[in-house]
Amino acid sequence: MKKGIALISLHLLFVAFSFAQTGGKYILLEEFSTAPCGFCPDGDLIAANIVKKYPKVIWVTHHAGFGTDSMTVPESVSIATAFTTGAPMAPIDRGDYKIPVYTIAPYIAVSRQKWDSICFAHLNDAPVVEIDIANQYNSSTRKLNTMVFAKFTSLPAAGDLRINLYLSEDSVVGYGKGYDQKNYFNTTNGHPFYQKGDEIIGYVHHHVMRKIPGGAWGVSGIIPSTPVLNNSYSYTFSNITIPNNWNVNKMDVIAFVSYHNSNAALRQVLNSNHKNLLDNTPAGINTLAPLQKVISVYPNPASDKVFVDRDFQGKLELMNIEGQLIQTFKLEKNSEALSIEGLTDGIYFYRLFNNENTVEQGKLMILH
Repeated sequence: MKKGIALISLHLLFVAFSFAQTGGKYILLEEFSTAPCGFCPDGDLIAANIVKKYPKVIWVTHHAGFGTDSMTVPESVSIATAFTTGAPMAPIDRGDYKIPVYTIAPYIAVSRQKWDSICFAHLNDAPVVEIDIANQYNSSTRKLNTMVFAKFTSLPAAGDLRINLYLSEDSVVGYGKGYDQKNYFNTTNGHPFYQKGDEIIGYVHHHVMRKIPGGAWGVSGIIPSTPVLNNSYSYTFSNITIPNNWNVNKMDVIAFVSYHNSNAALRQVLNSNHKNLLDNTPAGINTLAPLQKVISVYPNPASDKVFVDRDFQGKLELMNIEGQLIQTFKLEKNSEALSIEGLTDGIYFYRLFNNENTVEQGKLMILH
């Protein structure tokens, strides 16, 4: 009885995510903040209020821009060098919005006083590309595989388009130099950090950038300079080690597509998305290019066998969530049974070929 209930629940989950709409515009707010920065606690307050008001703003904190601290990763230093002269500052979607408040050209990061207004102004921008994420985390080895999908819903300007991945951790607390937070508001009556100390011992650092697996400027060569409309491009970041002292329950996986250019002011983020590291639900967007349905693969979810209705000979390929080819079936006759007893439970992608032409592709869930 319990197995039956579990199968029904998993089936409903699969149906829900198969039809989930993950589109829409997300905004990436990359705050630069460090423990030696006395104004940075105020930047944290402003960013926290923004993500509370606007759920589609994604907040991550690079510990760079005003020196470094114990939480700094090398890639954040490279990013800060390109975008800012200090902290707390933030590029928002890495857009050059021509608002020279406490910043000096050619740097595009703007002061905290402008973050809210810029985010609000761009909440309804056309998304251009939908981003989705599929995680596989092994709690025994503390290894993470993340597959990022990018599907273009309108044509962007041609350029060097890259897939990026960030790993952040919320509520990081440490002690001593490199963690204790400088606080210029300790004597500012009425401020939330009034009389909290200068420095603040045991300060809670939010959305701390922990790792950038694809390098500071993302992975090139996956997306062509002129993407195909409604085609999905993907890349798998494999075997990412999560150190034992990082709290996986509070870790966010952030993916985005951006341009790369020798001019740092032309590295705009087209769209982004994020998911908790432990969230292993399947990707919600159609991660494969849509094709006209001419056959049927059923049942879905499947248990020990699947059938393929069609009027031609060909082959069916099954791939795992990382895009690796798992099994190829030769199709000799219509509606023949294909054994899947040796495959483990989970989400698979399939491609059906008539000779060398792909005629359908989609998702298949296997539940034994």
